[in-house]
Amino acid sequence: MLMAAVATATAVAQVDTARNVVNSTVRGTKEAAETVANGAKKAANEVADAVTPDSDAHRVDVTIADDRIDMPTTLKPGKTAFVVKNDGNTTQNFEVEGRNINRKFVAPPNPGQTKVLHVTLRRGTYTAYTPAKEGEKSGRKMTLRVR
Repeated sequence: MLMAAVATATAVAQVDTARNVVNSTVRGTKEAAETVANGAKKAANEVADAVTPDSDAHRVDVTIADDRIDMPTTLKPGKTAFVVKNDGNTTQNFEVEGRNINRKFVAPPNPGQTKVLHVTLRRGTYTAYTPAKEGEKSGRKMTLRVR
C-alpha cells in the first residue's frame, strides 16, 4: 500500500511538472510572437519614414544628377533628414560617410524619385557622394562641414 501511495504521488508530481512545462512553453511562444509582431511594425514604420522627413530633424534638400550633387556644404549637428531628389537619367544612390557613419539608401532612388535619408550628425567633416557607376572611375563627391 505504501508503495502504491509513493507511486501515485510521483505520477501526480510528474503530471504537474508536465503542465508547468506546457504552460511555460505557451507563455514563451506568445512572448516571441509579440516580439516578432512589434519588430515587423517597427520595420514598416521605418519604411514609411523613407519618404517623409522626421519632424524633429533638420531638413537638407539634396538634388543628385548624373554629373553633380547640389546641397549645402555647411550643416548644423543633430538629427538630419537628407531629402534626396534624383534628377538624373539613371538610378543612383546617395551616401554620407565620416565620423564612424556610413549611411546610404537600401534601394537607391530612381530617376525623378525623392527619398529621405536620416543621419545623426556630430561636429566634424563628412563626405557626401553618389557612388561610381559601372564604367566610371569615381562618382560625384562633396565635403560637408558640421558646426
